[in-house]
Amino acid sequence: MERVSGRSVRSALPALLAALAVGGLLLGQRSGDYRDPATAYEEGWTPLFNGKDFTGWITVLSAGEGKVRRYQPSEAGQQSTFFVEGGLLKTTGTPNGYVRTEDVYDNFVFHVEVRFSQAGNSGVLIYVQRDAVWPKGVECQLYQSHMGRIFPIQGATLDGGEMIHAAARPPGEWNTYEVYSEEGRVATVLNGVLVGLGANADPRVGYICLQSEGVPAEFRNIKIKRYTPSHHLRPRS
Repeated sequence: MERVSGRSVRSALPALLAALAVGGLLLGQRSGDYRDPATAYEEGWTPLFNGKDFTGWITVLSAGEGKVRRYQPSEAGQQSTFFVEGGLLKTTGTPNGYVRTEDVYDNFVFHVEVRFSQAGNSGVLIYVQRDAVWPKGVECQLYQSHMGRIFPIQGATLDGGEMIHAAARPPGEWNTYEVYSEEGRVATVLNGVLVGLGANADPRVGYICLQSEGVPAEFRNIKIKRYTPSHHLRPRS
């Protein structure tokens, strides 16, 4: 397993995503064939979690029989599955559900740090459409043994997405997780390691969610960066 710095991952990522756009990783494709976007990724982060409350987040939980209950930020105290403690966003893991952004996103870098007290399961859901216990979208897996795998759920589609490397840290340690989305191409970077690559996602715009799925989990340092795809995939002249 090759570990690389965040900057070098960001430098190489556009070429990898561009290669996926034409059906797969192309032999001989070089990151130097594309402009280096690293400086664009280094600045301009927008925090999504203030460490105090649910501002900017909608909580969606199973209400049984395929139904969900939705809680606005001001109503988050009416449920106990997700809560804020010690500057962390935490979930008990039951019932199934998620917290999601109020806004929708298409071209972005999403950053989160996650920790499980035991072998855990959760996920970062992107491109989520209508609220449901298992919504239509693309899941970037946080399950311990498959962390970084990318796959479509509930009628969404995606090419690729298999794990390239295993890079998850053991329970009790923090994992740094980044999801890159550009025009339906998706990459996951876990603890500085490029782990998953997918392309041709449909849909390719929607909410971003953090799941409650069976076990306790903790999240921190949640932030996002939007960008214009033409800047990042423009070939060198």
